[in-house]
Amino acid sequence: MSRRIPNSKFIIAAGITALLVVTEILYDPISSARHHLRIAGVRAELPQARAEWDVAGITDYMFEIQGNARSICQPSAVIEVRDNAVVKVETKDNNDNARLLPPESWSDPDWGEEVFLCSYFHFTMPQIFDLVEQTLLSYPTSIMQAGFDDEHGFVSDFSFGIYVGYGLLRPRISNCCNEFQIRNFQVLTDP
Repeated sequence: MSRRIPNSKFIIAAGITALLVVTEILYDPISSARHHLRIAGVRAELPQARAEWDVAGITDYMFEIQGNARSICQPSAVIEVRDNAVVKVETKDNNDNARLLPPESWSDPDWGEEVFLCSYFHFTMPQIFDLVEQTLLSYPTSIMQAGFDDEHGFVSDFSFGIYVGYGLLRPRISNCCNEFQIRNFQVLTDP
């Protein structure tokens, strides 16, 4: 009885396959590649969305924002903007009760200027576009996702923080990000 020696090509292919599987399990490069593609998509869509917004010339509008800056600020309000400046903030609680906030309460005294989501003064479309542009320029890998409104081009949702791939040696960080969603956008025509 003779023993058959495995083909060296098969051994090399099996070794490469095993190495790829171990690399994926430990470091998850597929998620990292997917993340880089997502950033490239934001980089491609942002100029078109901002141009669409600028061409529309909208300066008076209102919208609802839901946000979360993990354990610091969780904005939830209807924002009214006139001449691209916030003029009215009506917060909403968990029971959907609304409360008009005076301007002196629009910014968290500790985090308002430091953390974007901690100041209602920041919530104008030009400032939100600036946030996304600055994040792309300074910390592109911190972008988790971004979406743009089909009709007006504004940033409809954005998530940014610390990106870490997911493998066993790089566990997923689930409590890492600042995020917001903008809904119920309305262009205002009356003063």
